This record gives sequence, C-alpha cells and structure tokens, in this order.
Amino acid sequence: MKKAIVPLVVVLLAICGLGGYAFKSMTAAKIAAAAASSAANSKAVTKGDLVVNVVETGTIDAVKSVEVKGLVTGRLSKLFVEEGDHVKQGDLIAIIDPQETRLVLQQNEAQLRGARSGAEKTGISIGESRLQVKAAYEQALAKVAQMRLALKIQPTLTTSAIKQAQMNLDTAQEERRRLVQSAHPIQLASAISTLNEANANLANAQADYVRQVELEKKGYVSGKVVENAKLAIDLAKTRLDSAKINREKIEGEFKSELAKAQEQIEQSQAALETAKANSIQDEVKRHDYLSALADLERAKASLHDPDVMEKQRQQDLATVSQLQSVVSDAQRQLRETDIRAPITGIVTKKALQVGELATGLSQFSSGTTIVKIEDRTTMRVKLDINEIDVAKMTLGMPATIDVDAIPKRPFNGIVKKIAPASKDSANSTSSAASTTSSDAVVKYEVEIVLTDAVPELRSGMSAKCTMRVLNHPDVLLLPLEYVGKDGKKPFVEIPSKKPGGVAERKYIETGAASGSQVEILKGITVGTVVQKPQYKGPARKGAMQFGNDE
Repeated sequence: MKKAIVPLVVVLLAICGLGGYAFKSMTAAKIAAAAASSAANSKAVTKGDLVVNVVETGTIDAVKSVEVKGLVTGRLSKLFVEEGDHVKQGDLIAIIDPQETRLVLQQNEAQLRGARSGAEKTGISIGESRLQVKAAYEQALAKVAQMRLALKIQPTLTTSAIKQAQMNLDTAQEERRRLVQSAHPIQLASAISTLNEANANLANAQADYVRQVELEKKGYVSGKVVENAKLAIDLAKTRLDSAKINREKIEGEFKSELAKAQEQIEQSQAALETAKANSIQDEVKRHDYLSALADLERAKASLHDPDVMEKQRQQDLATVSQLQSVVSDAQRQLRETDIRAPITGIVTKKALQVGELATGLSQFSSGTTIVKIEDRTTMRVKLDINEIDVAKMTLGMPATIDVDAIPKRPFNGIVKKIAPASKDSANSTSSAASTTSSDAVVKYEVEIVLTDAVPELRSGMSAKCTMRVLNHPDVLLLPLEYVGKDGKKPFVEIPSKKPGGVAERKYIETGAASGSQVEILKGITVGTVVQKPQYKGPARKGAMQFGNDE
C-alpha cells in the first residue's frame, strides 16, 4: 500500500509544478503584450518644423489675351497673319470689305449736303419773308384808307346796286322761260324718238334671231347667220341703253339747268333785296373799316415772323452740326475697316477666314472674333482652391509652379488675385441652383502670376502650384490623434509607469496644425511620452470602423 502511494504523490507534485510554471508563463506573456500595446499607442513629443502647403493644379494662360473684333460689320476681304505669327501693336492684320461702310458714308454726306442746303434756303426765305410782311403791312395800311373812303361813298353805291340787281333778276327769269318753252322740249322729243326707234330695232333683232334659229334647225341657214343675228340683238341692246342714257342725260341736264336758273333767280332776288336794304350799308362799311384796322394789327404782328424763321434756321444749323458728327463717325467706321493689332503678342487663333462675315461690336452684338492675340510676357495659372485652404492664403504669397511640359524647371510666382466670392455663389442664378450646390465643395478662384515666364510656356499647359501657407520652424509637435479635447480644452494622456495603471490627463495649449500634426505651445516638454486618448464617441460604421480611435 505504501509503495502505491509514493508514485501517486510524485505524480501530483509533478502536476502542481507544471501548472505553476504554466501560470507564470501566461502572466509574463500578458505583461509583455500590455507593454507592447502601450508602446504602440505611445508617442514622444518631438521638435521640428510645422509646414503646411496648398497644392493645386491648373492650366497656364496669358494675363493679357485679346480677341480682336471689328467695329463695323462686313466680309473679311484680307487676313495678313497666321497662327503663331508675332505682331506688334498697331500692325495691320486684316481688312474688312469697306464697300458697305463707304456707301453709308456717302449717304450721310448727301444728307449733310441736303441739311446745309435747307439751312441756306431758310436763310433766303427769311429775307423774302421780311419783304413780304413789310408789304402786307403796307397793304393793310392802304386797305384801311380804302375802307375809310368806301364808308363815305356808300349811298351812291347802294342806288347803283339796286338797279343792277333788278336787271340781273329780269335776265334770270327770261333765261328760265327760254329753257321751259323752247330748248328742253325739242331736245326731249328727239331723245324719245331715238329711244322708241331703239326699242323697235331690238324687237326686230330678237324676232329675226328666233327665225334664224328655226331655220338653222331645219338646215336652211348656217351657224354664222345665227351668230350674226345674236350680235344684232347685242348691238340693238347697246343702242337702246345708249338711248335711255341720252334721255336721262337730257332730263338731268334740264333739271340741272332749270335748278341753276331758279338759283340764279333766287340769287338775283336776294341781291335785289340786299341792294334795297343798302340803307344799312353804312354800318356794314363801318364794320369793314374796323376789320381793316384789325388786319392792320395782324400785319404789324406778322413783322415778327422772320424772327421765328430765324429760330427755325438755328435748328437747321443744329441739324447740320449733328449730321456732321454722323459723317465724322462714318468716316471713323471706314477707317475701322482696317483691323490693327491692339497689343504686341502672338496670334494664337484664327477665328475667321477670308470671305466670312465679321459682325461688328455694338450694344446689340458682342461682335465676331477675327483673331486672338496673347501677350506672353506675363503668364498666369488659375486655380480652384477649397474654402479651407483659401482662408490660409494672402495676396502676394509666393508660389512654386511645376509645369509638366517643362520638367525639372520650377517657376516662381505670386498670388495675384483671390476671388471675393465662391464660384458656386457667383454662378448661381436662383435659390434652386444654390440648393443644388449646397452639398458640393465650396471653391474660390485664385490667380497665380509667374514672375519668371519663358517663351517655352504656352497657354493650356498643365501646371502644379505649391503655396506654403504655414511655416513654424523648431516647434514642439505631436500627431493629431494624440491630442484629445475635453469640451474646447485640448489635453494629452501620460501613461502610468505601473502596469495597468490609470493614465494622467494633462491639459495643454495648442497652436497651428497641419493635416497630421499639431503645434504644442504650453503644458508639456520635448521628449514627454503620451498615449492616444481613449475614443469615447459612437461606434464607427462602415469604412470608418477601421480607423484609429481618438
């Protein structure tokens, strides 16, 4: 029995020894793993340069680029340049057919000559008017004197007028008796006789036509005879119509002459009554005399008419001046048919060919581009910079430009312009457009001007621009993920020196930051080891679940 217990004890002791060794090994492994994890999540504060660059690509173009357009419309008759030619300011580069412009000039010159002739004619009319109003005034004076004399001899005139009126009445009555008793009956009888004869001829022609038609049916006469019979009817009708018209004419003329005779009798009767009533002509003549005095006053007022015409002449002269300006403008437009280079540069594009229509600049048209000229002594790059980076940029900030077409040759430049408004706000024309673009990245246009451009640079070349917007040398630095925030206060966590111990939270003051590092101003010193703060936000989802906890 004792022999059996000894081996059992030995086995138990061996098992206990092996278990203790295993437990010790597992504890050491956990401590080593914790130490490794702490080292992986720790970082020492370093000292270095905090640099932030804004890098964006764009295309090169000339600062001064001109689309050459004409001020007159016409067909391009000559073009003296090709793409790539160098031109100087003032060089003749094209000619627009001047025929139409010259025709307009000739028409304007003709209108100017007409206006000048009108002004001269008005001047002559003024002289004639002065003579006429003077003559009218003198005539009015003479009429006043005449009316004064007539007022004196009126009684004699009244007696003479009564005698003459009685004679006129007798003559008118005699003329009416002649019309009624002799002239009209003879003419009317002749017209009636002609009308009756025409009726008889028409009846005979109609009867003959019926007879000829019957004979034609029997084959005794030809169709020509029937046609002649038909023509005879038409002729008889025409003569009948003419006879009726003649009778009506005679009756109308008689009525008209009788009315005139009656009217003459009545006029003569009235004239006789007027002549008999001439006892009141003294008053009439007195009124005539007063009327003559009024005409004299009007004639006196008309003496100022030439002055009014002189005002009209001044307006004509103003029209002449206006047309002179129109002619001068037409002459200028004729000169504008010669298209000259507005700047010195390179012809980069020919937009028109000889024979094509070039529309001139006006308030209704933007005009047709003939050629495009670029002054490549100053080149630029336009960039679209997001709102975060553009806030860091200032005018005059230096930039480095790398051109793909000219490798290993960086160029220098400066920030020349920064747009005051974003491209979306500048282009949106409605609230709907603004709403559509609200979720897009807001960008601003920035212009970089090259300070050392070379002739090899061409418009359209791709360029990468680098702007150093932040440079803080020799500062304390930490990666962004090692700085936590308690509200608005930044802090770091200093790991405990004891395994499994609680990290110490220390508040710090931060400065500028880049995309990966932050500047430490106060709170810790260089070499201080910190660990990543524990992330306590909501659980990450999707691709974010693989990121680092902050």
